[in-house]
Formats: sequence, structure tokens, C-alpha cells
Amino acid sequence: MKKNLLILSSVFILAIIAWLIYNKYRVVIPPVDTTKSEVGWSAKSVSDTHYGKVQLSKATLEFKDSKLVGGAFEIDMNTITVEDITDAKHNSDFIRHITTGDFFQTDQFPSASFTISDVEPISESEFIVSGDITIKAITKQIQFKTTITKVNDIRTARATIVLDKNQFGIDYGGKDKPGSQKDWFIYDDFTLNVNIVCK
Repeated sequence: MKKNLLILSSVFILAIIAWLIYNKYRVVIPPVDTTKSEVGWSAKSVSDTHYGKVQLSKATLEFKDSKLVGGAFEIDMNTITVEDITDAKHNSDFIRHITTGDFFQTDQFPSASFTISDVEPISESEFIVSGDITIKAITKQIQFKTTITKVNDIRTARATIVLDKNQFGIDYGGKDKPGSQKDWFIYDDFTLNVNIVCK
């Protein structure tokens, strides 16, 4: 009897250890709520600052032992909006302009994407993320800081990504480049504010 209890106790302890190890090293991929996730954008010229949003078409975040280890997202470039221009016609003209060949050429390149290649934790909630971003079929390696928060089992990843438009073949209105008289100089950098919410 005692021998059987000892065997059962040993099996139970081993099962607990195995379960703890499994949960520590397994990769968890919670579903992403694309209706609550969003990507904000902003860009500047010498005369204006424009900003708006663009929708995620899909995204994944991978966690191991509650720490970010991987992931990816894809942006639907045809959903781009501008929020600082209130006049309807001017707003429509501006969106038409930035979706043409002068900028993102969304008829040929309807999506942009990012895939994580490496994650370096710097605290319990902050990580340095490296990966490949593709815009207009041009892929570049980038690095940025991501913050992960968890409230009521809902994880949210936030990151600010600064990109150089020239690296993706977007040189309209840049210094020494042809453009309209008003936009004779558009700053090279534009910013993406990524907010991914897991259910």
C-alpha cells in the first residue's frame, strides 16, 4: 500500500514538473483582435504635418513563458486615411495622391508587412525587436522598442517605428527631388505607431 502511494506520489510530482516545463517552453499564439488593433502614421514637410491610420489585415504575436519571442503583421495599404485634413475634397485628393506612384502605389503594392527575426528583452514588459519590413516590395531590416502590457488576460503590444521613405523608393518632394512647389521638401522620416491587441 505504501509502495503504491509512493509510486502515485512520484507520478503526480513528475506530471506537475512536466506541466510546468511544458508551459515554460511552449510557444503561445493568442488570437489578435484586428478590430481593436491599429496602425497610426504621421509624416512632415517644411509646411505641414499629416497623420492618419491604416488597418491591419492580419497579425500574430508569439509568447514563450509570457515573454514576446516572435510575430508578424500585415497592413492593408488601401485602407489608409488622413485625419488632419477636414475638407472632404482636399482629404480625398490627398489620399489619392499618397496612394499613387508618387508614394505608396497601392494598386501594385496593396500590402506592407513586418516579420520579427529576433527579440531581446530589456525588462519584464519592454523588448528590442528586430525584423524585416517590406514596403513596395522592398525589404529592409529594422529595430525598435516594443512595450507589452497585460490587463485582464488581454495582451497589447505597442511600438513606434521610424522609417526613411527613401529606402523604399519614395522620393517624391524630397530634397533635390521633383515635387509640387508646396511640397518642395518632405522630410525623409515617417512614423508608424503600431498597436496590436490580443484577445
